[in-house]
Amino acid sequence: MYIADPLAPQPLYTHDDNVAFISASLYKLGILAHVESLVDAGTLRYTDTIEIQPEDITDDGSYELAGTVMTVDEALEAMITVSDNGTALAFWRSLGPDNINATMQTLGLGDFHIANDDSDDNTATARVIGRYFTLLAQRKLVSAAASDRMLARLERQQVNDRLPSELPDGTVVAHKTGNLGFATHDAGIIYTPSGPRVVVGMTANGDEEEAIHFLGGLGALVYAAVLEPPANARYRLPVTALAYDAGSTQTLPMQVTNSGTKAWTASGAGSVKLSWDIRDATKKLVSSAPAPIPLPALAPAATSAVNLAFSAPAAVGDYTLTVGLTDANGNALAAAGAATGSFTFHVHVAFLVMSIARVPQLLHRSEATLVVVQYSNLPAAGSDPHAYALFWRAIDPATSKSVASGSSPLGASTGTGSGTFYSVLIAPALRGTYKLAIELREAGKSVSDTQTVTVEIAGPRSYPDDRDSAAQPAPRGTPVPRPSGASPAPRPSPSGTPRGRTPPPTP
Repeated sequence: MYIADPLAPQPLYTHDDNVAFISASLYKLGILAHVESLVDAGTLRYTDTIEIQPEDITDDGSYELAGTVMTVDEALEAMITVSDNGTALAFWRSLGPDNINATMQTLGLGDFHIANDDSDDNTATARVIGRYFTLLAQRKLVSAAASDRMLARLERQQVNDRLPSELPDGTVVAHKTGNLGFATHDAGIIYTPSGPRVVVGMTANGDEEEAIHFLGGLGALVYAAVLEPPANARYRLPVTALAYDAGSTQTLPMQVTNSGTKAWTASGAGSVKLSWDIRDATKKLVSSAPAPIPLPALAPAATSAVNLAFSAPAAVGDYTLTVGLTDANGNALAAAGAATGSFTFHVHVAFLVMSIARVPQLLHRSEATLVVVQYSNLPAAGSDPHAYALFWRAIDPATSKSVASGSSPLGASTGTGSGTFYSVLIAPALRGTYKLAIELREAGKSVSDTQTVTVEIAGPRSYPDDRDSAAQPAPRGTPVPRPSGASPAPRPSPSGTPRGRTPPPTP
């Protein structure tokens, strides 16, 4: 860890900050600085173009197809805000890792290392990443103008499940995440009412979900330490979005940890309460807690389980529920720097059907596969006929983001009957391990619960333009030799796995 005030001569707190970590997608910060130095020098323009080559495409985290041409500005935006791997590798290939490393040396960031080839690793220390963001906050990284451009781009970051996740709404964070199997990172600048704070958290050899919660708590602790609120907390809430029936009453189990320095009492002036509100996709307030919920007495660093009761909105849509502390009198403490926690959920019409879709665990890119759907209509379906369709989303497990979707018609069903549908699913043009979120829809609206399955998407089993993918016919009149009584030997099928470098990290 590395925590610093950019205006102070020494960091506020460090832990193992000189240990070199696999940097995962934090290596893209080096590419960003190098490109901006070229833009400053006039040797590269934002309007110049870069083409994504086949070798730039990875099994996950690449959102463009080979042959895609993008401007430098568009490629930087994708590389930073959604941590796109294809654009990062296109820059790495075209600009050269030695040149990127030379720029980092010139900037005084020599411990930031970009790999030269597959035998090397991208590495960095928390200290050098902290120095990078300190220079940015001081508008001294490359130049003042380049620093402003980089900060604006980093503030548009869309992967916000770590450092920003427990901060008050509206808090500006300029940051970059990194994921690579065993490594989960986030680093950037949190803009607090008392000034900017540089925060770097790099983890290794741990559970990814635990690391995400840790980094969220780290951001909240830094923000709270600056303002010293009367009480503070960390929250453990769902990481993935939930779905509820419109108007239904829900009870959400969650955990609250006293992250302040003072013990909470069960009642009186030292007691703490929990409040919540629900806002729609436009951030308009939809509902809030009728009254703050009393929390139990809790020592610093102690954790308590809490059941949060609320009603889902009546209107279909996406919503965010935010929880926060109040004092004994019900005054919200977020304005004083206390952390908040939030999660998103989707509200849908009451489900009409229960279903189970049976999908093969192995799919082949862009090829059709049979899906068997067993269903049973619920009372809400009534006696009217319903025309169902199968809808699916492919989710990248590293980012929890949807990367592809599709649908296919199933058939009609009437009343409370049950039965089986057969459908064809065209596998998405992806490679690697993904989660498929599957549901039934009618007229575009969800009418069943969402089922999630994990699938492996391999390369296609046949290539129409590949002569080796099919047996070649013998010339007319030429007998095919075969030993008497012997069956023809099976022809080996071509490999569906292309050779190439190890996929780079995802965000």
